[in-house]
Amino acid sequence: MSNALSRLLDLLPKTPEFIATVQSADHPNYKVLVVDGTGLVLCTSSTVFSVGDRVYISGNEIKRSAPTGTVTQIEV
Repeated sequence: MSNALSRLLDLLPKTPEFIATVQSADHPNYKVLVVDGTGLVLCTSSTVFSVGDRVYISGNEIKRSAPTGTVTQIEV
């Protein structure tokens, strides 16, 4: 039987994901503004996004679309 904590840690992403808003769309290169105010990030994506779209980013890659609404940050 494996350790429950180890299994839980394996479920967590290895790199953090942030929600950002696309500021400049020049496919496949995008400039996105991270919602928490950390600044602009240059990202790439194989999917086409438009200016104003909310997306999840990890590293320098746009992973997928993000839902609209308010963002709440919870520290664990």
